[in-house]
Amino acid sequence: MHYYYHCYFYLFLFPIICTYDCEEVCNITLSVMENTSIEKLQWNLNDLIYNRTSSLEYLQFSLSNPSDYFEIELTKILKFRLIELDREKICKNNLLNDECSLQLQIFTQTSFIIIFKMIILDENDWKPLFNQDYIYLNIRENLPINYRVQLPIAYDYDSIQYNIDHYEFINNIEEIEKLFQLEKFHDELRLKLLKKLNCELKNNYQLYIIAIDKGGLKSNVLHVNVTVGDLNEYQPRFNQRFYHKGIPENISIINSFSSPILQINATDDDCYDKTILYSILNNDIPNDIFPFEIDKYTGLMRVKHQLDYETISTYRFRVKASNLDQITSSMVPIIIDILDVNDNQPLIQMNILNEYKLNENNDNFIININENIRLGQFIGTILIRDMDSTMINHHLSLKILSCLPLTLSCPIELDSGMENNIFNSTTYVIRTSRLLDIELGDEKFIIILEARDYGDPPLSSQRHLIININDENDCTPKFTQLNYQFRVSYSSPIGFFIGQVQADDDDYSPNFRLIQYKFLENDYQDVISIDVNNGSLFLAKQLSTEMKLNITVRAIDVHNHSLYDQANIEIFLFDETTCLPVFRQTIYVFNTSEHQMIPYEIGQVNVDNCLLSSIPISYHLIKEDSLSPFPFSIDSHTGIIKVIHELDREIKSFYKFHISSLHSKTQQLTQIEIQINILDENDHYPIFNNLHKEYIYISTHHHHQTNKIFITHIHAIDADVGLNGLINYYFTNKDHYKYFHLYPNGSIILYNLNNVHLPVRLEIYARDQGYPRPLNSKENIIIYVCDIYKRHECPINESPNKLRRNFYLGSIFIMISVVLILFIIIICIIWNLFMKKKLRRKENNKSYSYQIEARKNLIISDSLYDLSPIIHGNHRSKCLVV
Repeated sequence: MHYYYHCYFYLFLFPIICTYDCEEVCNITLSVMENTSIEKLQWNLNDLIYNRTSSLEYLQFSLSNPSDYFEIELTKILKFRLIELDREKICKNNLLNDECSLQLQIFTQTSFIIIFKMIILDENDWKPLFNQDYIYLNIRENLPINYRVQLPIAYDYDSIQYNIDHYEFINNIEEIEKLFQLEKFHDELRLKLLKKLNCELKNNYQLYIIAIDKGGLKSNVLHVNVTVGDLNEYQPRFNQRFYHKGIPENISIINSFSSPILQINATDDDCYDKTILYSILNNDIPNDIFPFEIDKYTGLMRVKHQLDYETISTYRFRVKASNLDQITSSMVPIIIDILDVNDNQPLIQMNILNEYKLNENNDNFIININENIRLGQFIGTILIRDMDSTMINHHLSLKILSCLPLTLSCPIELDSGMENNIFNSTTYVIRTSRLLDIELGDEKFIIILEARDYGDPPLSSQRHLIININDENDCTPKFTQLNYQFRVSYSSPIGFFIGQVQADDDDYSPNFRLIQYKFLENDYQDVISIDVNNGSLFLAKQLSTEMKLNITVRAIDVHNHSLYDQANIEIFLFDETTCLPVFRQTIYVFNTSEHQMIPYEIGQVNVDNCLLSSIPISYHLIKEDSLSPFPFSIDSHTGIIKVIHELDREIKSFYKFHISSLHSKTQQLTQIEIQINILDENDHYPIFNNLHKEYIYISTHHHHQTNKIFITHIHAIDADVGLNGLINYYFTNKDHYKYFHLYPNGSIILYNLNNVHLPVRLEIYARDQGYPRPLNSKENIIIYVCDIYKRHECPINESPNKLRRNFYLGSIFIMISVVLILFIIIICIIWNLFMKKKLRRKENNKSYSYQIEARKNLIISDSLYDLSPIIHGNHRSKCLVV
């Protein structure tokens, strides 16, 4: 057994080995500090075993196996072959009990073996090192205290003497160490929670960690990004308790994506799950017709279907806001008010009495009325309705836009627009505005009614009211002449055509124009017969002597025998040898209208010449008044009467005169009466015959039971006659019909005391029913209706003051005129006196010269000269004898 001892000396890192003798195996152990220079890492083996073996001869050495770390030079020098001695590199994988050593076997040429072992002693030359510079941790909030999270460790290849001692934070130490703690447990590094984390307070922490070894060296910095995970413990919270929005019903759907109507906004106090999803909760209206939609991500609400205030004016629903995970949610009520706009035209609904109603469609309403309907007859009502709200359309009106034919005045009027408080409507009453006569052209009227609201913009609608006038059998047959004269030779045969009487019926309907003719008495039916249908007269019996027959004929309405007219017929039976010419009628009646363009013909007279027709007959006017210009003339050859001066019915309504006929052969003179009736034209305007301004004071406090107050009565006159002079009255402001009735007789009644605000200024005009064009009064009458208890609110009646002021001005003017006249008279008197005095002087001078000349040239008596007056100016003088 071999014993050996080791002796280590460290002096300047150079080993000194002390050994004892060794026989077959010699163990040499030496310790060397790492990082010793290479020059010092070589040994003479003979020196190492010196004094350890009895053999003093030098041995030759060789390695038993090739070595990466050593080599033997010159058979005895053991040399470290690497360029540096680095314990951590050499023993990176060969550490045993924290000892780093290199060992090899060296042979000699003898059986002697050396076991060489080099222990590398550690220096603190390695810093701790984290393999990662950045790591990311996610730690959920509200985890319990002392909860630990594994962290990566730092590595230090130095020996245990110099390896990692501890870890520490290097940033925000005071804040970080209140929440986190680093624990080094064996070969692990843990992050320990000292408090519960709250993501809503802080959701991220930056931890800077270093490792420090036992030699005081510090590692690189490990950046730990700690994200606090959210627990989603809060519900979404809306920024309003409810949303209330008003939008117009005509909002554009096309631009709804660029212009949302409402922004719904909710927030979540959770720190990460802040994405809010919005949805509409609607249980009342089906989704396919529900007009709103919401963007699930932005909360912008838009309109997807057209809105209609008249269908639904308010929408109430809820909006739900939830997180992505749908764990928490909340809801908010939404109220959308649809604002009305004026998008509905007013509707015209007619309610006509059954006796007048005929037919109705969407555009036209046809009614039939009889021509003998009375003036002011109630026909029906017109209801104006508007689906828009009363806040938009506070008033509705109806007017007659046109009434065809334009040549006739409209047969109806709309009276008293009355508002209905139940719904947005106004009722008008339809009345006849004038008397009708189908024979004067009142056959059919097409009236265009226009209803208008007062929205923004105003809308209107139209409807046609067609009025058919039914003809009444109200016209009496009229003979064209009151007297008929016929001459028949008594030698004429039976059946000879004597002549014809004719009557006209002005009824419009042909069925009402049928006339029958018959004699009133039956005395001469055996002599004269009449055709009942056309009024032709025939000789029924041949007579042999001259005689005169007087017969009364009657024209009777076939359908109404109470309508008839009578005419006289004179039939002269004459001898052709003794016949005299006579006028064919006993009186001629002509009708003509006033103010026609002259000259023009109005008719013709002629005589029945029973003699030869070649003998001329002349006609002449017999004027009754030769002073005024006679407006008529007659053609002496043809008997045609003409108007040669303009006629005016208001000056003279008819003319009566005679026309004579002269037979050129017998010189017989025959006269006939002519009557010309001047028919009226609508050429005069209605004129009010009372004051043009009137003040009426009333009290509305004591008339709530009767609800009607008589205001006043107005009256206008029209010089025309018939329909041309028939007058109706109208308000210039149609709104006054809501409160006042204006009757055709001129009476004004306040019938609606609700919401009437006094004083009221009523302006009224008059209009006749003239044909073909009605005329309005040129001046209107104004009536102020005032509250008797609030006289100060009524406009002041300034007419007395104006009259008084005008009187004062007139008086002053008269006084000034009188003073001027007196002043002129005084000036004239003074001027006259001055001129007389001046002339008197001139006359005295001239008389002296005249006396001298007279003595020279004249022989006159001195006494005569002295008595003769002086001639000057307008003075009378006596003659002088030369």
